[in-house]
Amino acid sequence: MKTQIYFRRRAFFSAIFLSAVSAGADPIELPEKPITPEITGLISLSIFLEVVCILLILRRSQKPRFFILWLIGIHLFTYPAFLGFLWLEQNMRPAFAAGIGEGLVVLVEGTLIYLICRFIPSAKSNLASPLIVKCLLASLIGNIISAVAFPILIAIHDRFAST
Repeated sequence: MKTQIYFRRRAFFSAIFLSAVSAGADPIELPEKPITPEITGLISLSIFLEVVCILLILRRSQKPRFFILWLIGIHLFTYPAFLGFLWLEQNMRPAFAAGIGEGLVVLVEGTLIYLICRFIPSAKSNLASPLIVKCLLASLIGNIISAVAFPILIAIHDRFAST
């Protein structure tokens, strides 16, 4: 029991500290780049990579039909909420505000993924529902993947757009 509580505390604090890494996935830190259709496409591609990562992590768990659409729908809520949070906290240091915002996004997305998997009918009812910790971990890893992918996609875009 003590090791489980220890693991949960470590996972919680790791999620808080690692969520600051995923702040790089958002174009807020790139004021010199306007939001063009190309940048919007790169944001969409990085979110798609996040969704695929979450699908891979939860592949052996009970999920509803059209789970990928549910995940994309979650991002239609959380991404504008994140941008709104950054706008509200514009007096705060940008990296700190983005870190807190991404931490909140991980918590909200993980909780929504858990609720979707738990309460929406599944196509394969013989699989177990995922645990909340697994959903939060999937959200955290997905956001980190998105954070790593976005600057790489921007660099690839800049490389090929300049030629």
